[in-house]
Amino acid sequence: MLELLNAESNSQTHDIPTMNSELTKLYDSQPYTAYTEDLEFMWRWTIYQDNKLVQEGCSLTLDASKRSVEHVMTFFNMKRQNTQAEQEL
Repeated sequence: MLELLNAESNSQTHDIPTMNSELTKLYDSQPYTAYTEDLEFMWRWTIYQDNKLVQEGCSLTLDASKRSVEHVMTFFNMKRQNTQAEQEL
């Protein structure tokens, strides 16, 4: 069973999903974009960098999804600023 789950997850594409009415954009500032999707029992959120999945998670409410994405984006942006500062040195 575990092998089947691993095979399925490895075969999935991690590009930005085709836009549909189920997705709500939470963040859009190059190079990052984030979406959330209501799955009825939870909200699944995903963050993409240059159209590649870099982080995903779930929350119980839309507001909690927004806060989670903001928290992760704060970390990613701080990390990116530090990397740019190091490259300038």
